[in-house]
Amino acid sequence: MTASSAATPTAPTRKQIKRWQRYLANERAEAAVYRELALKKQGEEREILLGIAEAEARHEEHWRTLLGDHVGMPRRPDYSTLLMGFLAKRFGSVFTLALMQSAEARTPYEKDDDATDQMTADERIHAEVVRGLAAKSREKMSGNFRAAVFGANDGLVSNLALVLGVVGSGVDTSYVLLTGISGLLAGALSMGAGEYVSVCSQRELLEASAPSPDTDGALPKLDINANELALVYRARGMDPDAAEAHARKVLSSVRGSGVGSGLGGVSGGAPVGAAPHANAEVVGSGWSAALSSFLF
Repeated sequence: MTASSAATPTAPTRKQIKRWQRYLANERAEAAVYRELALKKQGEEREILLGIAEAEARHEEHWRTLLGDHVGMPRRPDYSTLLMGFLAKRFGSVFTLALMQSAEARTPYEKDDDATDQMTADERIHAEVVRGLAAKSREKMSGNFRAAVFGANDGLVSNLALVLGVVGSGVDTSYVLLTGISGLLAGALSMGAGEYVSVCSQRELLEASAPSPDTDGALPKLDINANELALVYRARGMDPDAAEAHARKVLSSVRGSGVGSGLGGVSGGAPVGAAPHANAEVVGSGWSAALSSFLF
């Protein structure tokens, strides 16, 4: 065997070609799913989704290079990938990201010698990125989902109990039907109104716990020696020493730059007011919770 023939790469087997073509089709389809999701997003989430799509395109190029002249006609991706594409176009990110998270986590590249270690690592990281995006979507819909569950439960339990009670009295079926419809409407209106009042009250309570933005203007005028700002952080859960240190850091920043960094900062610099606003987002809006509960 000559040196030139020894350097020639081994021709891929039919089984390898078929597997690579499937990988190529799936990578192309997954990149399209992420781009479709990015169309419905703005800001940072859009950039993250487009970044994952670019990584999928690099994986696609790897399989295209291995296939060479064996690329052939574009193949249909797996049915699960087709389903994710359908959900991305019709329903948005909540359902699609949940499926993409599972798909990225069970990547076949770990047991495939033809895939690079970087590709395997990419897929693992993609699973964590998608997990983070999915968590945000779940938080946004959790309030409405809770209202929908309560609405469905009330409709099944209370209305069924009402109808069974009337049926047991032996009245005519028309009265049973009228009772069921009346109970259904009464329960839906009651649950909808109750959810609206409950969610609005919860949002107002959370907003009342958030720091006032007007307080930031007073920071440059505080006595740095008295350091009353530390009391704010102690009231929000920091121990005295950490509160003193953080307050001095904030005051020094304000005096040095002339720009208030606000009351943001407990436990590693996280904004004090972030938690109430984040919780308010999880709670959802009163109207959407009322509508969810009413319909279910």
